[in-house]
Amino acid sequence: MIECQRRVELTPHDDTTPVEGCMHLIANWAHGAMAEAVLWGLQGNRELVIRNLRPPEVASSRIELHRAGLEESARRFAHEVDGVALFGDTHERNRVAFEFALQLLGPDPVAEGGGA
Repeated sequence: MIECQRRVELTPHDDTTPVEGCMHLIANWAHGAMAEAVLWGLQGNRELVIRNLRPPEVASSRIELHRAGLEESARRFAHEVDGVALFGDTHERNRVAFEFALQLLGPDPVAEGGGA
């Protein structure tokens, strides 16, 4: 596996075990809303591409309807830092994207055996 050259070290404030893996910035929402920032930060992610979910085409009313769940998923599957940024490794980033697609579009019909 190719070693990542853009690693960000995240160490907990309480000097416990440091976060493992290669961490990348997913989104920064210092002057905006978390759900929108994370969705735009995930643009082009394979999970969104597979589900044909494009951030510019997502209605703000749809985001507002699912805001609490989207933000909870982002915090659950990635690392929120100081309440203004989200970091994650490749797997965490993919999981957040998967959860966003699931909440915004519903279950994947192909994954449930409903596809052709």
